[in-house]
Amino acid sequence: MPVSPTDPVDLPDDPEERLFAPEGSAEGCASGECLPDGTPVVAASVPVQVPVPVQLRGQAPSEPAPSDHDRWRSAVELLRQENPRYGKSLSYARVMGFTPEGIRVSFPPDAAFHRSTVLGMSRAIVEASLSKIFGRPTKILEETGASALQSAPQSIAEVEATVRQVRETSIDGKVRDHPAIRNVLRFLGGSIEHIQYLEAPKPDAPRPAGPAASLDEDS
Repeated sequence: MPVSPTDPVDLPDDPEERLFAPEGSAEGCASGECLPDGTPVVAASVPVQVPVPVQLRGQAPSEPAPSDHDRWRSAVELLRQENPRYGKSLSYARVMGFTPEGIRVSFPPDAAFHRSTVLGMSRAIVEASLSKIFGRPTKILEETGASALQSAPQSIAEVEATVRQVRETSIDGKVRDHPAIRNVLRFLGGSIEHIQYLEAPKPDAPRPAGPAASLDEDS
């Protein structure tokens, strides 16, 4: 109904009282935050699942796995300590690689005796020893042929022979050229006929990776 300028107007008792109802926020029903009946929707926090790294079964943090060369050398050194005869003969084998079935090896022609020791009647004993060292059944798989022999790296025995020859040659020269030795020979006369080289004791070989028991156990 229109109101005349002369009609009395009811003023609120509280001067701070608003004449109009407070408006809703701009983010109210106009933004779709109300249900169809006008009931405001209460916002709720939704938990967010953050993916975490998954550790595969059987996977464990560890040091880098040793190389085939390190594993083979450790096995030969351990066999040398437990059974010098088989360990020495096995050191003449040139290793070409590891397979699930066993170890691929090749023997040079001048190691025929050691080949017959490893691959002859004692083969079962050597393979049983390697199986205990590596903690799983291990066979010796021989590769024959000139190409296989040439592609394989030098055996442990061949490397040791080369190192020993270089070391002895160096020691021989240092002894013969030593001022004290030369003065003694010049004063007393004579010459050096033989120089004996003493080998330092080798430390215990580390056992290759695997639940290996001592070769003396159950034997």
